[in-house]
Amino acid sequence: MHRHDSLTAAVARALVTKICLLTGRGPVTTVLICDDRATAAQGLAEMLQPLPSLVDTTWVMDGFALVDAYARRPVDLVLIGVHGENNVGGEAIGLMLGMNPTAVVMVVGSVADAEPLAAAFAVGARGLLVWEPDQALSDGYPDGPLVW
Repeated sequence: MHRHDSLTAAVARALVTKICLLTGRGPVTTVLICDDRATAAQGLAEMLQPLPSLVDTTWVMDGFALVDAYARRPVDLVLIGVHGENNVGGEAIGLMLGMNPTAVVMVVGSVADAEPLAAAFAVGARGLLVWEPDQALSDGYPDGPLVW
């Protein structure tokens, strides 16, 4: 992991697990990450690796690839990166939930991205991981979850 505090990453993993259990999906075995920043997606995948039930994590860069990947093989959890640099995450949420309204979607972003994160909830995201901007990696992403 990239400088992740293990306790903080453990809290994030616990949140992911609880959201899936609350939605009746059982343990998290498959995750689909959508983020246009490779470093951000890699950080999320690394944070999830210690989940004992996790079998597969897949990464895509935009909403169209997300919908295609989910159609080929539905997953337990979809993580979508949202940031203010563009609207790739917001569009991905709209596409995903428009075509798969029962999918479990969580959004991930920083405190600085409060507006697009709030918009994500307006279209149906079920969970949120917020990352502290001053702990960000060079791509503007996580060192660890701050709020969930």
